[in-house]
Amino acid sequence: MDAMFLSRSIFSYFTILVGAGFLTNCSPSPTPSVTRAPMITFQPATTPLVKRSASQLKRECGIEQQFMSESSRLRQQARSMKPLFITVHSTQNKRASARQHSTALLNERLRHNWHFTIDNYVSIQHIPLNETGRHADSGRTGDMFSIGIEMCEDRSQILYKTFDRTAKTCAWLMKEYDIPLRNVVPHYFWTTKNCPHVLMDNARPGYKWKWFLSRVDYYFRCINSNQSNL
Repeated sequence: MDAMFLSRSIFSYFTILVGAGFLTNCSPSPTPSVTRAPMITFQPATTPLVKRSASQLKRECGIEQQFMSESSRLRQQARSMKPLFITVHSTQNKRASARQHSTALLNERLRHNWHFTIDNYVSIQHIPLNETGRHADSGRTGDMFSIGIEMCEDRSQILYKTFDRTAKTCAWLMKEYDIPLRNVVPHYFWTTKNCPHVLMDNARPGYKWKWFLSRVDYYFRCINSNQSNL
């Protein structure tokens, strides 16, 4: 039996033990296997910086808390979380504002939940930021370690304003939780779903997503330095 064959045999046997659940003394890692998203190159915004503090930027986000009940099914299934990512979605609902989505969550009419819903006028927070939601990848890394943001597509509103408020919210969260810009990711990052489809190009992150990151980076630099937080 040569050394390569022996090595492969041992690896196969170890894999069988893990799959069968025999190695019960091994506890799962408290951190995800992927802790940094791939670098995305973009052109930083050249707009002159308007300096403000993190608290000033938070006020510009217009955050309102409308927490789901702690006894709700989704919150009872939640776990504590230290956020390492921010995951951006879009609702694909052209007839509902942030407040209407909040009402649906409060009434437990939806199968999923997330941390913020954002439109032209407000960023509504639905659950604490140290608690997991169910928005990214069916309870895997994206849910366990990311703050979920849903951008509204209400046809009565101006989509660009929603993008801008979302960018501000992302920049404030980056500062609050020491999250690098590269870890501000689209839902696509976790599942290759075409989401947020309003910021995808041919169902993938492209020019539109890079533009959005440039806005997040701009607001982050407004409360920090002139350097990108990549």
